[in-house]
Amino acid sequence: MVGPAVMNNEQALLEFWRTGYRCIEGWMGEGLFPLLGACARLQESLGARGGAVEIGIHHGQFFLALNQLCAADERSMAIDVFDRQDLNVDHSGEGSLERFTGNLKKYCRHGGSNVQINVVDSTTLRPRDILGKLGIKPRFFSVDGGHTVRHVMNDLALADACIGDFGVVLVDDILNPQWLGVIEGVCRYMTRLRLPFRGSPNLAPFAINSNKLLLCRPRAYQLFVDAFRQSLDPPGSVQFFGKPVFVW
Repeated sequence: MVGPAVMNNEQALLEFWRTGYRCIEGWMGEGLFPLLGACARLQESLGARGGAVEIGIHHGQFFLALNQLCAADERSMAIDVFDRQDLNVDHSGEGSLERFTGNLKKYCRHGGSNVQINVVDSTTLRPRDILGKLGIKPRFFSVDGGHTVRHVMNDLALADACIGDFGVVLVDDILNPQWLGVIEGVCRYMTRLRLPFRGSPNLAPFAINSNKLLLCRPRAYQLFVDAFRQSLDPPGSVQFFGKPVFVW
């Protein structure tokens, strides 16, 4: 008897787009799916491995999309205060651990078996707290936790210290007028000369879509730009921190 076909990473992402995405409360724009697919294809072509990390889970809509692009042996981490809302100082979202774990079991291609859940305020974490549990640098790191300047700068520093050579950092609400601490935090981080966990910023923005800013290592910037130009035909670009950034 022949069993069901095993989906590759991008097929798993598309299956989630058709099914679980619409069943989970969240704010992930559908326009992000093609961008995530393009990132994953480039990473695969380069032999890059690693899971996904997200700070700020809510019910897991975006985290699940990222984890669909990870194999069963690529560990991922979900970080959120969840029901410890006393730690949610700016009330940016109200995550539910019960709903998240339920969504993992129902919609994750691995049933959540590759996911480490960390109920904590991200400002108390250090890179070793993440990398020590993952065992390998992640390919995706989503910054969507506290929207204060302090939280954004801290979480970007964590992402910068943890992400792999061909990884992608995604910052949510970058242009949301209700959460100006995000863009202020990004700008302050990118212009710092000395940073926690590392010397100076080692990230370059290359695309923005559905209110998320995508960044990569500066040496991988042209690889992502070329991959996006070839497969997605971006409608235009703007300058941001000295780099052309594709805009959808």
